[in-house]
Amino acid sequence: MNLSKTHLYSKKIESQSAFESGDSAFEVLAEQILEIGDVNDAMRNLVQEGFTGQDDRPVGGLKDIVNRSQEERRFLLEKYTYEKIPPGELLEELENYPFVGSESLTIEKGNDVLSMLKRLDKLDEAIKEAMKTGQLGELDLDGVEDLLGKLARIQLEEILRMISALEEAGYLLKNRDRFKLGPKAVREIAQDAMREIFSQMKKGNLGAHDTFKKGDWGDLTGQTIPYEFGQSFEINLQKSLFNTVVREGPSIPLRIQSQDLEVNEHEHLTQSATVLMLDQSRSMGMYGTFTAAKKVALALYWLVQTKFPRDKLFVVGFSDYGMTIEGKDLPESTWNHWVAGTNMHHGLILSRQLLARQNVANKQILMVTDGEPTAHMENGQAYFSYPPTPRTLEQTLKEVKRCTREGIVINTFMLEMNYFLMEFMDEMAKINKGRSFYTKPDQLGRYMLVDYLEGRKRKV
Repeated sequence: MNLSKTHLYSKKIESQSAFESGDSAFEVLAEQILEIGDVNDAMRNLVQEGFTGQDDRPVGGLKDIVNRSQEERRFLLEKYTYEKIPPGELLEELENYPFVGSESLTIEKGNDVLSMLKRLDKLDEAIKEAMKTGQLGELDLDGVEDLLGKLARIQLEEILRMISALEEAGYLLKNRDRFKLGPKAVREIAQDAMREIFSQMKKGNLGAHDTFKKGDWGDLTGQTIPYEFGQSFEINLQKSLFNTVVREGPSIPLRIQSQDLEVNEHEHLTQSATVLMLDQSRSMGMYGTFTAAKKVALALYWLVQTKFPRDKLFVVGFSDYGMTIEGKDLPESTWNHWVAGTNMHHGLILSRQLLARQNVANKQILMVTDGEPTAHMENGQAYFSYPPTPRTLEQTLKEVKRCTREGIVINTFMLEMNYFLMEFMDEMAKINKGRSFYTKPDQLGRYMLVDYLEGRKRKV
């Protein structure tokens, strides 16, 4: 006997994947990673909340399954009463549930309803565990379908297919019960960030194309390299057509694809070493500016990787302390949720030490921040104070002097226009010949990438 309300209105639904490939599935996950800063938290969020697949088709998450389970339980409790069940073990167990209905249960139907309620309880426990871990492997899909209908099963299958597609495509690497980003995922997130910023540069007439004129290149090396987004589009037609023939065979017409394209390789005119100092203080997250700054860091990382591979780019995050961030770790970097402090002093120390090891003509620091320094280092320990103490300002400016003596230009991008920050930037400008810019978060990339490209041409 089927007691489920869900079964009464569920239709036969054929399962069809919400995504054509792992690439399209990753587009959904990538934005979550940028916002949340952790691939496992991002996966948990998708599993819990659901997502929108291709063709804007919504796929419910575990919260939707929980709601269905609660609706199923409510249907049973509001329909039946156990008043006519004789004393005994069955009655004792039914009394654990708050029945408020009017239809009297018989012993046979009472056992069926009790079994259904116990199975719903067990399902709820399994779903709660899956919501904590983001892992659906322990869920009994047959049981879910039997209790909640075909649609509930299909939703879970959609999520499982998405996870499987991401693993098979190399975006996610599984280590026991946790995921980490594969190299392909880091590359895709960085490419997307650069595409987004270049698109803004075009719209803003900031010279996205002019920046990549032929004059930026040295002599031809005689070699070709596979074309990647962001590179000079100087196609070597002979090598590209050869690749097409190798891939398709000697057939006419030739169907050239993007994977066949190769471009001429040039020597670089100059080399530069850059440190991107990324403010990770609590205010950057609380006011929603950190994600925009992280996208710029990813775009700059990919620009150097693809267009200027002989350049050096380092990323230093700073909040209560400074720390170096590897390029592969940028997608999951996040702001400091727990400890206050903008230790610009420590960030500058680390940046200067990194640049001191580079034997190049151009050395620069690009600093993104939304506030004045509020912490400094003393004997290896960070000291925080807000408002900042004269000692914090003094130690930070001393480090600016050290950077200046070592030929390092410091350009600062301010995401907040407050009096104390602007006053401090004026003091920095008296010491270092770098520049300060005020920009809104959504325009940061446009200005920083242009500044990087201009800065690498300068001879220090």
